[in-house]
Amino acid sequence: MRTTGAAAHSTEQVRARIRLLATTDLHMQLVGHDYVNDRPAPRRGVVTLARLIAEARAEAQARGDLCLLLDNGDTLQGAPLGDWLAEHGGNLKPHPMAAILNQLGYDAVGLGNHDFDHGLDYLQSVLAQYAMPVVCTNLVSPSLPMLQRHAMLERPVTDTDGSAHVLRIAVLSVVPPQTAGWAQHHLGGRAKVFDVADVLPEALEEVRQEGADIVVVLAHMGFSEAHEDISRHGSVQEVAGLAGVDAVVAGHTHLRFPGPDHADLPGVDCYSGLLGCTPVVLPGVSGSDLGIIDLEIGRDSRAGVWKVLERSVRLQPQPERMRPDRQILRLAAPVHRATRAHLSQPVAEIDRPLHSYFCLAQCGGVSALIAAGKRRMVRRAVAGSALADLPILTSAAVPATGGLDGPSNFVFVARGAVPRRVIAGLVPYLNQIWAVRVSGAQVRDWLERSARIFRTLSPDAPDQLLTDPAVPGYCFDTIHGVHYEIDPTSPPAFDWSGRPIPRAEGRIRNLTFEGAPLDPGQEFLMATTHYRVGGGGGFEVHDETRVAFRSDTTSESAVLECLRAGSTAWEEPVSAWRFSPDLGVQAVLHTAPEAADFLDDIAEMSPEKLGLNAGGFLRLRLSL
Repeated sequence: MRTTGAAAHSTEQVRARIRLLATTDLHMQLVGHDYVNDRPAPRRGVVTLARLIAEARAEAQARGDLCLLLDNGDTLQGAPLGDWLAEHGGNLKPHPMAAILNQLGYDAVGLGNHDFDHGLDYLQSVLAQYAMPVVCTNLVSPSLPMLQRHAMLERPVTDTDGSAHVLRIAVLSVVPPQTAGWAQHHLGGRAKVFDVADVLPEALEEVRQEGADIVVVLAHMGFSEAHEDISRHGSVQEVAGLAGVDAVVAGHTHLRFPGPDHADLPGVDCYSGLLGCTPVVLPGVSGSDLGIIDLEIGRDSRAGVWKVLERSVRLQPQPERMRPDRQILRLAAPVHRATRAHLSQPVAEIDRPLHSYFCLAQCGGVSALIAAGKRRMVRRAVAGSALADLPILTSAAVPATGGLDGPSNFVFVARGAVPRRVIAGLVPYLNQIWAVRVSGAQVRDWLERSARIFRTLSPDAPDQLLTDPAVPGYCFDTIHGVHYEIDPTSPPAFDWSGRPIPRAEGRIRNLTFEGAPLDPGQEFLMATTHYRVGGGGGFEVHDETRVAFRSDTTSESAVLECLRAGSTAWEEPVSAWRFSPDLGVQAVLHTAPEAADFLDDIAEMSPEKLGLNAGGFLRLRLSL
């Protein structure tokens, strides 16, 4: 859709066109492969996205447009291939992602919060291989010497009269300020992250004073109220509303814009891709989409200043079938093969099957396994210390619960040998195990924040969804060591930014510890992750005085150790929670089609199969 700005068209005005191509959240998905289930992942991967980039560039070239290619971060972590490279590919040069970005001719790239997950030294070693500017406006670190506050790209452009000009395009980039907490184990003492509002207006003024004709901001964040914790420290709306911003590339949430993902947000035109007059694009995840912003700019010969006159925004999604780019595949194939071989290795055995098909409807074995790994590690760490007298609780989230990643985003572990790829599905993030001291009141709040994932159910609504499919499974923690019920017919006690809702009753009922009502003043030791300690997922941020200890042991290592110890290490009762009984409501759970073989696991909810939806999920009607 083309939208015309308010600038008057002078008869002396010359015009030119710019096309901005944008990617974000590639997450090391080079070849479009589901490594957990070891099968192709359609509509994913840089090897096929490269063809969309080539086609969009050819269109721009045919029109005589200037064309720039930009990436918005979360590039180096997210798929098991990236973790394999960080652990085993130290001598591999060049880094495949660096080689691919260079081959594709990116003009500038920004950073995302997950780019720090392997540490600053690793990040710098990869960035040093980039042939384009790397920008981060609100993070400063002497450990990343090649990082720029902004990039000033000087590119030739031909106007509609055939005259040549040199255009100065400034690129700025911001990461979520919460990155300081989420990655504190890597950034502490070596980097400083600033709030967007504290640095971006000043940086915009700087680049304009340096002669920027056009300013593009790579904002690795989403829309406020569209994700769990964005609105606390910056949002796309905030960035797009700043004077001097001509275009914004958003990211982080794995959603898509323009499009229906943001249809309910006030003041957001989800069809034109505009916030006010500012074009914004959010191109999905793992190369699912190519973002395209077309700008027509004009310059009055008397004023000599370029202004955006017209703008259009669209997403170009990957088709179901697309031939890979041969050059990019050649760069990606060796490490892809090595990763698959590594993940195929058996690492343990189990004597009963495990799956995550119903993890959002009942407390199951996957959650118990993840919790047991953390609990074993923490119990061993505090043995003999003053902390040993505190009762240990454990938070556990199961990320593989469908959601935006589709019906393949579940884990099934058959009885017998367990390949390493299954562990990558159970705990896909490089979260370190930490422990914090919490009160009984904080435990209740922790659970209330987790219960936000459920929609508020009504007895009068037929086939209402049980959960919000846009809310990631990693935002739902089960706390093991206490018992409780969840009442999804009651409104939540917290909103998605983590703020309490005044006078809300909440959803947690009959919360007990060792058979008695939980004392709000009792102190516990919570085994969790550094991500939760830093407030990740819209949870409480725990200050230094509450952190009992930090470990560099990851959840993956703890789960693997637990599996190797045998089922007795994690077969403790798993019924930490259930829905409140006799609610008199029905709700629909979206799960994997394979879940149909395990309906006996949720027989008490009288599951009824309603067929598959358009996204391929099995729809199960549950009676609560």
